Amino acid sequence: MPVKRVIAALAVTAALLGVGLSEGASGEPSASASKYCSPYAEEHFHDKNVRTPGGVKCLGAGEYCSHAPSYAKAYRRSGFRCNRQGRLEDD
Repeated sequence: MPVKRVIAALAVTAALLGVGLSEGASGEPSASASKYCSPYAEEHFHDKNVRTPGGVKCLGAGEYCSHAPSYAKAYRRSGFRCNRQGRLEDD
């Protein structure tokens, strides 16, 4: 087997193992996968940390949103609503 193929196989194996290790035993993404707003985003874009059913997310007006009822409640608590085009807007 050529050396390049061995190296490529090892790289693929390492990448797959890395993905498996970043998830918990239940297959759920780890808490470090949550995205929190930076101070810059909060100050300049007025983004907010929103606790959604999918975890804590940094959201702002104009971003894509979900029309699921559980997400709608989270958006309302944070002062947003999901418009017909599927974008967040200030409530």
